[in-house]
Amino acid sequence: MPPRASLGRVLSLAARAARVGAACLGFALLVLSADPAAILGLLAVGALAVGGVVWTAGGRQAAWVRVLLLAGILATVRIAVGPAAAALGAVLLMLGALVRIRTDEVTLGLAVFGGIVGVAGGVGARLLLAFWVLGVALVALRAGAAAVWRDLRKLPLLKSEKARMVLLDPER
Repeated sequence: MPPRASLGRVLSLAARAARVGAACLGFALLVLSADPAAILGLLAVGALAVGGVVWTAGGRQAAWVRVLLLAGILATVRIAVGPAAAALGAVLLMLGALVRIRTDEVTLGLAVFGGIVGVAGGVGARLLLAFWVLGVALVALRAGAAAVWRDLRKLPLLKSEKARMVLLDPER
């Protein structure tokens, strides 16, 4: 029998959905903005987040793998845009790694931005409800994807084989 949903769990889900929905609203406002400074700010925040996530995700990877990944990102930026953008990207990636910015902080920042613009701009209740429903869908999708990932990791196909130890003692 599945456990009963408590009021605390429902409120927690509603709050996470509101935060994710407000972050989607903030992201949509920045992407659809005609102001190039808003787009550049969004790219800068993205570079900060990439630097922080790559550097702090090193539970399993060695430091040289993380440095190599960041260098690969910078090389791609250098080839695609030029040396000035690569230098700015290096500063932003390094700052993100130094401050250890994670995706939760970026989501919270976008949610605050979306909430402020929504309140100040007089966004209608239907649009807010639509973004909240989008947040519910994204939170449910994340929970479902995590459950599928856990189930996939339990498959015997993905487990490493361990051979039986054989003693090589010549006296026995």
